[in-house]
Amino acid sequence: MASDGVMTDVTNAMGVMNIPADNLPVPDPAQRRPLDAVSEAGPPAPPISFGRPRFERGQRADVVCYAEDTQCHSVAKNVLFRDFSREFGDADGGLNRVKQAYWPVPFKDRITTIMGHVEICLVLTKCASEQSSGDDSSSSSDGSYEEEEIVFQRTNRLVAVKVNYSETMERLRNKHAEDPLKEIAAMQVIGNDHPNVMGAMEVLFDGESLNVVMPYAGSGDLFQILQESQMKAVGFPEPTARYWFKQIMAGIKHLHDKGICHRDISPENVMIDNDGCLIIDMGMALGIPYTDRTAVNSVTDVTRGTHRRLIRPQGACGKLPYMSPEIFRNRNAFDGCAVDIWTAGTILFCMTTGNRSYQQPHDSDPQYYWMTHDIGRLMSDWGINASKECLHLLENMLQVDPRTRLTMEEVMNHPWFDGPASPPVY
Repeated sequence: MASDGVMTDVTNAMGVMNIPADNLPVPDPAQRRPLDAVSEAGPPAPPISFGRPRFERGQRADVVCYAEDTQCHSVAKNVLFRDFSREFGDADGGLNRVKQAYWPVPFKDRITTIMGHVEICLVLTKCASEQSSGDDSSSSSDGSYEEEEIVFQRTNRLVAVKVNYSETMERLRNKHAEDPLKEIAAMQVIGNDHPNVMGAMEVLFDGESLNVVMPYAGSGDLFQILQESQMKAVGFPEPTARYWFKQIMAGIKHLHDKGICHRDISPENVMIDNDGCLIIDMGMALGIPYTDRTAVNSVTDVTRGTHRRLIRPQGACGKLPYMSPEIFRNRNAFDGCAVDIWTAGTILFCMTTGNRSYQQPHDSDPQYYWMTHDIGRLMSDWGINASKECLHLLENMLQVDPRTRLTMEEVMNHPWFDGPASPPVY
């Protein structure tokens, strides 16, 4: 590390930038750290419940669909939409009240999940009648189209619908770490107002499955992009890694501001949508406990609490190559924010090296050992010319002791964080 006051020259794919080396944050274990206040806020507490998820009744049916580009009608099969029949007693299932529906893209393979599958759907919007579709002479494919029949119009918008089978959810209840009901409740707490976290647009129960309608990210996930990058270079250039990393940290900060610890962030759980990314999969998320301002011996959520509390051990969960050591050990109370910071550090490591992370977060794993004891030597042995600022950031995000690990604020104020950021060139 350069001495105080010396300017460090950092060469990367964008050229040269000068950052004062004495601006690099160095957590001092002898000084008070933010985690001390969390430990002193009160005894470790269980996570806060997200409450019951909200969902509407839905149904699936075949509907008449009009395509403006071909000016033809056809039958769209297995379309999902909200069912208003119980609310209004409509004989047609309330179809005349539906404004938007979701049609599984024909011939598009389903993506299998633990609780069911994910299907990519075209968004359909309702036309009031045949006349409103803009074509008075068209008829359905079998020639039996009736003038006043409800017609939907195909749009070019796509959504992803996560279909959770009721039978599977019941069979795996309390037997699997992933809980769809908790995930939906967490997504509804998160909302849809942040560009880097995926929330739920609509949740519909059709009698057999709980369908979660979500935004569609059509460019794959970060894991796929990392694999593709290995065919061209060793990792991302630092400006590209920084471009994605800033979005990931913005998403994590939004989760923490909402009082949520993700626990399972990984490159596979960062979806890419053109030049943006979204953190997905809240199946293992926890509500962070806060001291209740009205009863210091009780805990509540972030909206009604004062000081963040440690969380009692909840079992090892997540993917081993990104899991923090305290979650892996599962012996002591942990800080929900600190475990997500660790995981973000492992993702930054993967992006800058183009290599996988460790196999498990334990000193018996050679790569974990060197990542946590001398990451500079590890990268040097691999022939990776990372900037000093990048190495410093990684070293201090991957502190085994969460007390000396960088906080969200320290990461986002780190000199490397504000360097040049360049979107990838596909």
